[in-house]
Amino acid sequence: MDKPLPKSDPIFKSAKKRVAKVLKPIADDVPLTEEQIHEVRVCTKKLRALLQLYRPVCSKSALRSVDHSIRNLARAFSSARDAYVQYAMLERMTRAFNEDNQNNLQPLLDHYRIHVDQEDVIPAAVDVREGFDELLHIWRQKIKLKATPNFVDGLNYAYKHARKLAYDAESSDDDELYHECRKWVKYYLYQLQMLVKDKRPKDKTYIRSLEKLGICLGDFHDRCVLERSLNRLLEDDAQHNLDLESAGLLMVTWLMEQKRQDKETCQHLFEKLFSRTHNPVKL
Repeated sequence: MDKPLPKSDPIFKSAKKRVAKVLKPIADDVPLTEEQIHEVRVCTKKLRALLQLYRPVCSKSALRSVDHSIRNLARAFSSARDAYVQYAMLERMTRAFNEDNQNNLQPLLDHYRIHVDQEDVIPAAVDVREGFDELLHIWRQKIKLKATPNFVDGLNYAYKHARKLAYDAESSDDDELYHECRKWVKYYLYQLQMLVKDKRPKDKTYIRSLEKLGICLGDFHDRCVLERSLNRLLEDDAQHNLDLESAGLLMVTWLMEQKRQDKETCQHLFEKLFSRTHNPVKL
């Protein structure tokens, strides 16, 4: 029979500690600053990573319920992210072109800039406080354990799952598998950063390489999002604007090459980071 969450549960204690830290500087009924919104989003990512530590001792359905609450809170503060990320990536990629091509891409930059300017305002601080209280309540209510949670077992689970997805992605070349791998690499990375305190030199080196992989997989994901957005644009608005269509086609072609290079970099890091069958970083 599954047992309710014990008061001594170290995973839940760590979650509460991180929530208290992010809420401490936030005043009631005052709009959040951009830095505070960033901290809230980082906190939700770390909560999702902590939640995965229950995997060896908790049902998937219970974890999904809590994860859904965390994602709902994160989404409340991410309305502008996709538009901003696409525009920022487009700017970076435009700078990588020579000056002649930059001029050709200006209609595309102008189009995406409009979407960034039209995004919603920052929500009130009271919402985030209520949101965190609610998700912690759901966390305590939903998580039922088959055994005592263990940081080591949870960390090993995350490593093995990230490793499997990495090799699956490498063998299939499927974009979606790279996206799923990105999620579990981030879980594993955040877990290491939160749990491993006295890092040995080789552990620091390993974690830095894992950070590089996380960044590369993140860039790849954002390029895929931009690629889908550009393809929708080419199917709709760009058909009535030859300059926009030309810029869109140029960028889609270049994105495909950038994605290929991303995959090569990721595959090199897969081999470097996941050659062992068990988690190489010890608590």
